[in-house]
Amino acid sequence: MDFQIKKAAVLGAGVMGAGIACHLAGCGIEVLLLDLLPRSISESDRAQGITEGSPAWRNRLASSAIERMMESGRAGPVDLGKVTVGNLEDDFEKIGQCDWILETIIEDLEVKKALYQKLEAYRRKGSIVSTNTSGIPIAQISQGFSSELAENFLGTHFFNPPTYIKLIELVPGPATRPEVLGFMKGFFAATLRKGPIVVKDTPNFIANRLIAHSYLNVFHRCEKEGYTVMEVDSICGRVMGRTQTGVFKSIDAIGLDTVGNVTRNLERNLLDDEKRELFRLPEFARRMIEKGWLGDKSGQGFYLRPGSGEEKVIDLATLEYREKKDPSFPCLKDVGGIKDEADRVKALFVSADRGARLAWTVMSDDLVYAADRIGEIADTILEIDLVMKWGYYWRLGPFELWDALGLERVADRLVKDGWGVPARVVQLLDSGYTSFYREIGGSRYFYDFLSQGYQLIS
Repeated sequence: MDFQIKKAAVLGAGVMGAGIACHLAGCGIEVLLLDLLPRSISESDRAQGITEGSPAWRNRLASSAIERMMESGRAGPVDLGKVTVGNLEDDFEKIGQCDWILETIIEDLEVKKALYQKLEAYRRKGSIVSTNTSGIPIAQISQGFSSELAENFLGTHFFNPPTYIKLIELVPGPATRPEVLGFMKGFFAATLRKGPIVVKDTPNFIANRLIAHSYLNVFHRCEKEGYTVMEVDSICGRVMGRTQTGVFKSIDAIGLDTVGNVTRNLERNLLDDEKRELFRLPEFARRMIEKGWLGDKSGQGFYLRPGSGEEKVIDLATLEYREKKDPSFPCLKDVGGIKDEADRVKALFVSADRGARLAWTVMSDDLVYAADRIGEIADTILEIDLVMKWGYYWRLGPFELWDALGLERVADRLVKDGWGVPARVVQLLDSGYTSFYREIGGSRYFYDFLSQGYQLIS
């Protein structure tokens, strides 16, 4: 069958759904954006002459979502003439006109299943259907589907904001046809200008599994060892070859509630994970969620940005906001002027102050965890590195970081600290190799554990 996508339906007009709709329209795709009916009419609606029960009111959640995207400046170049808004009651049958139906509703398996039961009655056979779930197994969502829907169904996990972040995780289900997966991979790369990575149907896939491990590790270090928000963000950001915003500012952008949802999903589904004790929210995070201090979306999170005055930062022990105070770690002065990412982390590796100890603990835990996930969440190191760079703006992927620090040096230090060396790393070193990547004849290669040799990066 020849596939084409000229018109898409996005079911759910939250931040992600509206962002995806804008991105599709900006790439020349006609978009039908549907959401629930409003629960009530607001005073702002009345002020605009909108009456309860009118089409403008019934479509208000979807239209408001597009308006907020445009006001936020995160919509990207978008052709609003290609976006049609509606609601899931009056306009659901219109999905039958769409080549691709993308579900972006709440991360609740039963709610999703109820939507798909309705969807089966209206979609056109042969149309592609996908879910934007960030972690619910595709096999669970598709359980009970007709064989025709199951064959044309997959996960398409966007990252926020979808208009800008390159990564898209494609997650085939148990019955997804290879032709569908292949077409969508090409469509995302060529038409939507994304970096598609096919991932395994494991809890929270690759990016959120690894970032949750890293974030929660930092959370618990703060709780046990007293590191502050500013100390963490000064170390676990640019100086470690990661995103400029560090950990806590990144979480404010993502939303602490989203991190909580990912955490609960891992806690439920990773019963045999060796780091399972990490996958629980510490007390300070639970209390912040209860208070609604979720980050940028609520106006306050780990950082408070008042309408006037200086930005403040939360004290994790008391949950009171205080004036920002830059950490005085000597290691920051040692590495601050080093521009090359690999050289900077190598210099950080040999420092010995409290900040450098935090960096080593976080880096080494992340490196070991990533190495132990090969074969489970991804077949190759290349997939893992690309996902973390494209999805979370890490300058160096975990295995590039291994190489920057030196496999043998890291392995020796792990042994010295009384920790185990991942079996994959031991295998690599025993084979006489000392790096995950290498340059051969001007081309870059990565070590492939399946073939037990280096493969060209195309």
